[in-house]
Amino acid sequence: MAISVGVDIGQQADPTAIVMVDTYRPEPTAPKEWPDVRHCVRWIERVPLGTLYGAVVERVAVVAEAAQTWGSTMIVLDATGVGRPVWDMLRARTGVAIRAVVFTAAEAETQPEYNVHRVPNRDLVTSVEVVLQRRCLEVVPDCPLQADLNAELAAFDFSISARTGHDRYEAAAGSHDDLVMALGLALWWAERPSPVDAWVEASRRRVAR
Repeated sequence: MAISVGVDIGQQADPTAIVMVDTYRPEPTAPKEWPDVRHCVRWIERVPLGTLYGAVVERVAVVAEAAQTWGSTMIVLDATGVGRPVWDMLRARTGVAIRAVVFTAAEAETQPEYNVHRVPNRDLVTSVEVVLQRRCLEVVPDCPLQADLNAELAAFDFSISARTGHDRYEAAAGSHDDLVMALGLALWWAERPSPVDAWVEASRRRVAR
């Protein structure tokens, strides 16, 4: 199993959100079967609004270190704006692997540093949409804030600016989108093909030819 801990860093009006996703591949039920991966949300949390960033870092580290009991863990952190100093603090606090994600309006992802990704908002939202469409997302029964996440997903809106023509992804008026973005960060990382998956897919293509 692989664990992705998506962290959307809060600003003045939004709290920091943490969503832990456990990604696994079910056991095959037939020879040569390769089941699609599934994603299980194991933890949803909002750090109270107004919490100092030092305390936010500590809470993220505690959640990520606890996640390691389930499997290999990656913190996928919103490093846009104030997120960059939080990333620096978190690297000093924990040995859990971290990927910093800077949200952009660009057309394609870039990777200026090994562990830094500049990712279009579209890609993060698409990760959530694809997983939901495939019906491969589940939530453990006792997970907190399930209703809040469902409400955010229902209220999340996509639009195109009439002035710039750029995509916009945001919560409907009066709603938050912090949990959706934290989930998007976790799923964006979890949906990236692993070296094992790439090898299996290449093998399947060779057999098909």
